[in-house]
Amino acid sequence: TADHVYGPTVVELPNGDLLAAWFQGSGERWAADVVIMGARLPRGGRTWSQPFLMADVPGFPDINPILFLDGRQRLWLMWYTVIANQWETSLLKYRISTDYDGQGPPVWTWQEVLHVKPGDPAERGIQPEDRFVRSVDRQVEAYGKYLLELARLHEFGTADEVRTAWQEWSRQLMAKARGEDMVRKGILVDSAGQRTEAMLGYPYFRRMGWQTKNKAILHDRGRLIVPLYSDGFSFSLMAITEDGGRTWWFSEPLVGAGNIQPSIARRADGTLVAYMRDNGPPPQRLHVSASADGGLTWSPVRDSGLPNPGSGADIVTLANGHWVLAYNDTEEGRRRLAVSLSMDEGKTWPFTRYLENDPREASVATQSHYPSIIQGRGGELHVVYSYHRNDQPDTPAKTIKYVRFDEAWIRAAP
Repeated sequence: TADHVYGPTVVELPNGDLLAAWFQGSGERWAADVVIMGARLPRGGRTWSQPFLMADVPGFPDINPILFLDGRQRLWLMWYTVIANQWETSLLKYRISTDYDGQGPPVWTWQEVLHVKPGDPAERGIQPEDRFVRSVDRQVEAYGKYLLELARLHEFGTADEVRTAWQEWSRQLMAKARGEDMVRKGILVDSAGQRTEAMLGYPYFRRMGWQTKNKAILHDRGRLIVPLYSDGFSFSLMAITEDGGRTWWFSEPLVGAGNIQPSIARRADGTLVAYMRDNGPPPQRLHVSASADGGLTWSPVRDSGLPNPGSGADIVTLANGHWVLAYNDTEEGRRRLAVSLSMDEGKTWPFTRYLENDPREASVATQSHYPSIIQGRGGELHVVYSYHRNDQPDTPAKTIKYVRFDEAWIRAAP
């Protein structure tokens, strides 16, 4: 198609059908015609249905859908609408269906906005000891020291250059966390409970602009964890519910240098591991962080050993405990799309195979990116991804591709 088709997601339905979704239109955040589209692949079939409309807020871009089933086998579609053509104005939405086995789009029975409310209450302004502010501040300071060590090891700047750049970035980040974009009259409450009128920031920025990319996961006790990220903050966060979406709470933020679009794997002991796209400084690596309490708190964000050119990646935990990661395994460009297998919960990745590998120069090479990966109940792996050709400028050349394989195929890598 000549449209911009991007950001696919896929889910296996209880009857064995596959349902995929993506966003499509004349652009992304600046294009008012962007909608969420979908298609079905019947169980055992080889031909996808004609695309159909899944969601559209007329006159606004609808971006980055994710599909998943909850513990009650309800189908969720979650995405965000960009209110004012900037990522910072993204508004999360979701639809739920229990009638999704027919032809065409599911029959949606509920739609809601996911109101993101991290940190402490701030009805009269953000307080100095606010949990969100303290968490961002603590992680920013610690990551600055880590970044200096990275700069020394990888030689991407002098200590003074890195320190100066990080201090400026930290200043901007903390201003956003403290709500300095919306300073109004408020009430400052000190440690003794004394209340004083003061000019304080309000939490508009940290409650807007959260975005989806990768599927939610079901954890223990029916806990549903939805990975989120903010291009405004350039870090990540988890939305969590244990009552099917009636109430939500939010993890502490995962703060590094451009760690966005988390995807979650699970270790045998229940620890969660989030791999995140790298939108920050060198070296270009997937960021990683772990949670031992069901996604509420996370270890310091650090670089993994896996390359990432600033593109989306997705991971799946297999029924046998192995992990499979779909990603662009380069530090620059999206011409190569890999799947790598780890049999020791991410310590090593001994097997890699390529779904796409275009050796041509960047100006004409096909971009294969933004994968979504799941394992079906039969053990097969299903991947959808954006496939954008650049060698035919006058011909519609963008589509969503689908591939199916199993773990044995990866292990048979030459």
